[in-house]
Amino acid sequence: MTAVVFVVTATTSIRGPVIPGMLEGWQRTPQGLHGDWWRSFTALLVQDGGVAGTISNLVFLLVLGAMAEQVLGAGRWLVCYLGAGLVGELAGYVWQPRGAGNSVAICGLAGALIVALVVGAGVPRLAPVVLVYWCGALLAERWGPGLLLVGLAGGVVVQFALGRGVPVERPVAITAAIVALVLTAVMDLHGVAMVAGIVIAAVIGRPVANPQL
Repeated sequence: MTAVVFVVTATTSIRGPVIPGMLEGWQRTPQGLHGDWWRSFTALLVQDGGVAGTISNLVFLLVLGAMAEQVLGAGRWLVCYLGAGLVGELAGYVWQPRGAGNSVAICGLAGALIVALVVGAGVPRLAPVVLVYWCGALLAERWGPGLLLVGLAGGVVVQFALGRGVPVERPVAITAAIVALVLTAVMDLHGVAMVAGIVIAAVIGRPVANPQL
């Protein structure tokens, strides 16, 4: 599922800036609530963050998505991805009426990993590290690139702790959940999407996979 969604999203994201009118026709705009209902979904297939934003979203989709799929399986993965993505788009109509990108859907997968780490389900070994990087990227997008360095440093610390056998999974999950709540409080659609991912993953059941990474 990760590979399929990655190929589709990468193809449309690359074509968006090249084909005249594609980004404008697919992105989230107020018209999405007034007849152009498809924009709530097509906005997840194009990017408005330029080259850097596109590469970042695609890389996290591939890495974080592969980890989440090992925990959730294909069906639950898709529910978390599209469910949180749609919640993020709906919040966007209120807080940021014009935009595009699949980062809100990736937040759904991050939310699912938060649940898995809290309940102690088997997760890929480096999942906490990737989750810290993702939170750093979200905070940097909101408050500046300095927080990206904080996220990178945090990821290095978490990886070092894991190498020493320190149980950091739940503290990382709780910290990521707090980041989601903070972003929600400042009306950032990524926060709402991550909270939605947490709720969806909790509702559809505890992950049962046993990853080998």
